[in-house]
Amino acid sequence: MNIVSTMVGVSIAAMAAPSVLQMTLAPVEAQARARNFTTAESSAVSFSSNWEGKDVAEWTADDVPDNCDAPLLVGERAYDITCWGGDDDSKYRQVVTRSFRLAPEVASQYTNPNRQFAWETPKSFSHVECPSNDPWGVGWYNEHLAAGHLDACIPSPVWSEQRYLESSPDDWLYDLSFWGYGVHPDF
Repeated sequence: MNIVSTMVGVSIAAMAAPSVLQMTLAPVEAQARARNFTTAESSAVSFSSNWEGKDVAEWTADDVPDNCDAPLLVGERAYDITCWGGDDDSKYRQVVTRSFRLAPEVASQYTNPNRQFAWETPKSFSHVECPSNDPWGVGWYNEHLAAGHLDACIPSPVWSEQRYLESSPDDWLYDLSFWGYGVHPDF
Protein backbone atom coordinates (compact mmCIF):
# COMPACT_ATOMS: atom_id res chain seq x y z
CA MET A 1 0.00 0.00 0.00
CA ASN A 2 1.39 3.37 -0.85
CA ILE A 3 1.48 6.48 1.25
CA VAL A 4 -1.31 8.23 -0.73
CA SER A 5 -3.78 5.41 -0.11
CA THR A 6 -2.90 5.42 3.56
CA MET A 7 -3.40 9.16 3.86
CA VAL A 8 -6.75 9.04 2.02
CA GLY A 9 -7.97 6.19 4.23
CA VAL A 10 -6.92 7.95 7.45
CA SER A 11 -8.55 11.21 6.27
CA ILE A 12 -11.85 9.50 5.49
CA ALA A 13 -11.82 7.74 8.87
CA ALA A 14 -11.10 11.03 10.65
CA MET A 15 -13.95 12.79 8.84
CA ALA A 16 -16.39 9.95 9.56
CA ALA A 17 -15.56 9.71 13.28
CA PRO A 18 -18.09 12.38 14.46
CA SER A 19 -20.87 10.79 12.41
CA VAL A 20 -20.03 7.33 13.69
CA LEU A 21 -19.99 8.67 17.26
CA GLN A 22 -23.35 10.35 16.77
CA MET A 23 -24.83 7.15 15.30
CA THR A 24 -23.47 5.23 18.27
CA LEU A 25 -25.07 7.58 20.82
CA ALA A 26 -28.46 7.97 19.07
CA PRO A 27 -30.04 4.85 20.63
CA VAL A 28 -28.85 5.88 24.11
CA GLU A 29 -30.38 9.36 23.67
CA ALA A 30 -33.63 7.88 22.35
CA GLN A 31 -33.79 5.58 25.35
CA ALA A 32 -33.35 8.53 27.74
CA ARG A 33 -36.13 10.47 25.98
CA ALA A 34 -38.41 7.42 26.00
CA ARG A 35 -37.82 6.81 29.71
CA ASN A 36 -38.65 10.43 30.53
CA PHE A 37 -41.69 10.41 28.25
CA THR A 38 -42.97 7.25 29.92
CA THR A 39 -42.64 8.87 33.34
CA ALA A 40 -44.52 11.99 32.23
CA GLU A 41 -47.18 10.12 30.27
CA SER A 42 -47.97 7.61 33.01
CA SER A 43 -48.43 10.38 35.59
CA ALA A 44 -50.64 12.50 33.33
CA VAL A 45 -52.78 9.60 32.14
CA SER A 46 -53.17 8.13 35.63
CA PHE A 47 -54.35 11.43 37.06
CA SER A 48 -56.65 12.34 34.17
CA SER A 49 -58.24 8.89 33.97
CA ASN A 50 -58.83 8.92 37.72
CA TRP A 51 -60.72 12.23 37.53
CA GLU A 52 -62.44 11.81 34.15
CA GLY A 53 -66.21 11.86 34.61
CA LYS A 54 -66.19 12.71 38.32
CA ASP A 55 -68.91 15.03 39.55
CA VAL A 56 -66.72 17.52 41.39
CA ALA A 57 -63.07 18.61 41.13
CA GLU A 58 -62.08 17.92 44.73
CA TRP A 59 -58.43 16.93 44.35
CA THR A 60 -55.84 18.17 46.80
CA ALA A 61 -52.18 18.97 46.25
CA ASP A 62 -51.37 15.49 47.56
CA ASP A 63 -53.51 13.94 44.78
CA VAL A 64 -51.45 15.62 42.03
CA PRO A 65 -48.29 13.62 41.18
CA ASP A 66 -44.98 15.25 42.19
CA ASN A 67 -43.90 15.58 38.56
CA CYS A 68 -47.06 17.44 37.51
CA ASP A 69 -48.41 20.97 37.69
CA ALA A 70 -51.82 21.53 39.24
CA PRO A 71 -54.65 20.89 36.77
CA LEU A 72 -55.61 23.97 34.77
CA LEU A 73 -59.25 24.79 33.99
CA VAL A 74 -59.46 25.24 30.20
CA GLY A 75 -63.20 25.13 29.58
CA GLU A 76 -66.48 24.37 31.22
CA ARG A 77 -65.62 21.47 33.53
CA ALA A 78 -62.59 20.62 31.34
CA TYR A 79 -59.03 20.53 32.64
CA ASP A 80 -55.47 20.03 31.39
CA ILE A 81 -52.72 18.49 33.48
CA THR A 82 -49.08 18.90 32.47
CA CYS A 83 -46.46 16.43 33.68
CA TRP A 84 -42.78 16.01 32.94
CA GLY A 85 -40.04 13.44 33.09
CA GLY A 86 -36.34 14.18 33.50
CA ASP A 87 -34.35 16.95 35.16
CA ASP A 88 -35.12 20.62 34.48
CA ASP A 89 -31.80 21.21 32.76
CA SER A 90 -31.72 17.92 30.81
CA LYS A 91 -31.92 18.08 27.04
CA TYR A 92 -33.84 14.80 27.23
CA ARG A 93 -36.62 16.22 29.44
CA GLN A 94 -40.10 15.35 28.13
CA VAL A 95 -43.30 17.30 28.88
CA VAL A 96 -46.81 15.92 28.35
CA THR A 97 -50.23 17.58 28.66
CA ARG A 98 -53.39 15.51 28.88
CA SER A 99 -56.99 16.69 29.06
CA PHE A 100 -59.90 15.37 31.03
CA ARG A 101 -63.46 16.43 31.66
CA LEU A 102 -65.71 16.20 34.67
CA ALA A 103 -69.22 14.82 34.28
CA PRO A 104 -71.57 17.35 32.71
CA GLU A 105 -73.86 19.16 35.07
CA VAL A 106 -77.30 17.66 34.74
CA ALA A 107 -80.34 19.82 35.13
CA SER A 108 -83.23 18.18 36.92
CA GLN A 109 -85.09 18.06 33.63
CA TYR A 110 -84.19 19.26 30.17
CA THR A 111 -86.41 22.02 28.84
CA ASN A 112 -86.51 23.86 25.57
CA PRO A 113 -88.71 26.86 26.49
CA ASN A 114 -87.85 28.92 23.42
CA ARG A 115 -88.39 25.93 21.14
CA GLN A 116 -85.09 26.26 19.36
CA PHE A 117 -84.24 23.20 17.35
CA ALA A 118 -80.95 21.83 16.16
CA TRP A 119 -82.16 21.22 12.60
CA GLU A 120 -84.36 23.10 10.19
CA THR A 121 -87.67 21.37 9.47
CA PRO A 122 -87.70 19.79 6.00
CA LYS A 123 -89.97 21.58 3.53
CA SER A 124 -91.83 18.38 2.64
CA PHE A 125 -91.89 14.73 3.59
CA SER A 126 -92.05 11.57 1.51
CA HIS A 127 -94.03 8.42 2.27
CA VAL A 128 -90.89 6.76 3.70
CA GLU A 129 -90.46 6.33 7.46
CA CYS A 130 -87.04 7.14 8.94
CA PRO A 131 -85.05 4.02 9.90
CA SER A 132 -84.31 3.16 13.53
CA ASN A 133 -80.62 3.95 13.12
CA ASP A 134 -81.43 7.50 11.92
CA PRO A 135 -84.87 8.22 13.46
CA TRP A 136 -84.94 11.84 12.28
CA GLY A 137 -83.20 11.39 8.96
CA VAL A 138 -80.63 14.03 9.81
CA GLY A 139 -77.65 11.69 10.04
CA TRP A 140 -77.61 10.32 6.54
CA TYR A 141 -80.99 8.98 5.47
CA ASN A 142 -82.52 12.20 4.09
CA GLU A 143 -79.44 12.73 1.93
CA HIS A 144 -79.85 9.17 0.68
CA LEU A 145 -83.49 9.82 -0.19
CA ALA A 146 -82.65 13.15 -1.87
CA ALA A 147 -80.27 11.30 -4.18
CA GLY A 148 -83.27 9.31 -5.36
CA HIS A 149 -85.36 12.48 -5.74
CA LEU A 150 -87.50 11.76 -2.68
CA ASP A 151 -88.41 14.20 0.09
CA ALA A 152 -87.38 13.75 3.72
CA CYS A 153 -88.37 10.67 5.69
CA ILE A 154 -91.10 10.75 8.33
CA PRO A 155 -89.52 10.88 11.81
CA SER A 156 -90.57 8.26 14.35
CA PRO A 157 -92.50 10.62 16.70
CA VAL A 158 -95.12 11.22 13.99
CA TRP A 159 -95.59 7.68 12.68
CA SER A 160 -98.95 7.70 14.47
CA GLU A 161 -101.08 10.18 16.39
CA GLN A 162 -100.46 8.25 19.60
CA ARG A 163 -96.67 8.47 19.15
CA TYR A 164 -97.01 12.16 18.32
CA LEU A 165 -98.96 12.89 21.50
CA GLU A 166 -96.61 10.73 23.62
CA SER A 167 -93.51 12.48 22.27
CA SER A 168 -91.96 15.45 24.01
CA PRO A 169 -91.25 18.58 21.97
CA ASP A 170 -88.17 19.03 24.16
CA ASP A 171 -86.68 15.98 22.44
CA TRP A 172 -87.50 16.95 18.86
CA LEU A 173 -84.61 17.69 16.53
CA TYR A 174 -86.79 19.94 14.39
CA ASP A 175 -90.24 21.50 14.70
CA LEU A 176 -93.13 19.08 14.26
CA SER A 177 -95.71 21.24 16.06
CA PHE A 178 -98.00 21.59 13.04
CA TRP A 179 -98.00 17.98 11.91
CA GLY A 180 -101.29 16.63 10.63
CA TYR A 181 -102.49 15.78 14.14
CA GLY A 182 -102.87 19.43 15.24
CA VAL A 183 -100.69 21.48 17.52
CA HIS A 184 -98.93 19.34 20.12
CA PRO A 185 -100.47 19.92 23.57
CA ASP A 186 -97.03 20.43 25.18
CA PHE A 187 -95.86 22.90 22.60
